[in-house]
Amino acid sequence: MTQIFTVTELNERIKDRLEDDARLHDLWARGEISNVVNHRSGHRYFTLKDRDSQLSCVLFRSQGSPNFEMRDGQNVLVFGDVGVYRPQGRVQLIVRGIRLDAGLGIRQMEYEALKKRLASEGLFDLERKRDLPKYPDRIGIVTSPDGAALRDVLRIIGPYPALILLSPAQVQGDGAEKSIVLALRALRGRTDVVIVCRGGGSAEDLWCFNSEMVARAIFECDAPVISAVGHETDVTIADFVADVRAATPTAAAEMAVPDLEELRSEILRAEVRMARALWSGLERRRERLDYLSRAISARRMYSLAAEARQRLDYIAERMGTAQKERLKSQRARLELAQGRLEAVGPMATLSRGYAIARSQNGLILRADDVQPGELVELLLAKGRVLARVLECKKDEDVTH
Repeated sequence: MTQIFTVTELNERIKDRLEDDARLHDLWARGEISNVVNHRSGHRYFTLKDRDSQLSCVLFRSQGSPNFEMRDGQNVLVFGDVGVYRPQGRVQLIVRGIRLDAGLGIRQMEYEALKKRLASEGLFDLERKRDLPKYPDRIGIVTSPDGAALRDVLRIIGPYPALILLSPAQVQGDGAEKSIVLALRALRGRTDVVIVCRGGGSAEDLWCFNSEMVARAIFECDAPVISAVGHETDVTIADFVADVRAATPTAAAEMAVPDLEELRSEILRAEVRMARALWSGLERRRERLDYLSRAISARRMYSLAAEARQRLDYIAERMGTAQKERLKSQRARLELAQGRLEAVGPMATLSRGYAIARSQNGLILRADDVQPGELVELLLAKGRVLARVLECKKDEDVTH
């Protein structure tokens, strides 16, 4: 009959098998450390990894402390035994000694190189970072729909009257980078501000936010981006590219919307100022109305009418005098013009002994204009004379 194991029994067998393998004792391993946790018990937990794999490690307090400060990204050599943590069925390396190896870990070096390259391209420049809108109407959220980060963000936004657009994304594991990029692009042209967030986790869990494609998607986003990845001590390349970095998803939500209590207080203060301004305006108008009421009383109106009549009489008198003076002036100018016109007129010339001669063809100006025997008319100062021409002499004939 086939034996059926409980999970505990199965883990015990795996543990016994590994611990009985001499090749998994007193061994050295090389790799990059990450997710360093200094537990309050004095034990140290961390992950040892290379490009393709990772292994949980524990350094118990009884084994002493390393002679250096353990930090993520360091390359180390560790000495110890492979074992199994039975309650979780987790294979781990029980470290009995650890020392620094030369250089940074491969992943950390890739991280630093990418960070330097993106910085040189201007993706981290402060000048390009945009201010967050004070009163956003549409807020986009890029995160896992099942994560605690989304619940924290929605709780803080709470009653603020904004349209929430959730663009779901895978935020850890294989394919997370592409999922985040697609989620960001799906919000293009639809939001006033975007929150990219997830809760805390190991360095491996957060590593997708160190992706170049995610960094460029944040850079190309058409709305300001708030990055809130992990806890306050976790810093990713997404934080450097985003317009604003928040320590936690909760802090990101607080940045995205105004404080409602402060907004209510501001509105209340504005209402008080408006009420005071209205009452002040009404009081001024009431005083003006009282003044006008007194100003248009019957006695005041009679006084104003009498004053207006006197002014009208005065104006009428001045207009009559001005009209007479103008008429007198115009008459004098007319007489002067008439005298000048008469002085240069034909009658003035005739009165000095001259005559105007004309024939049936018009005025006679030259001797050639008439013929001997022709009847001509002479216009004198008084009357006219009809005469017959006896002889016509030209100027040259007169001279001789």
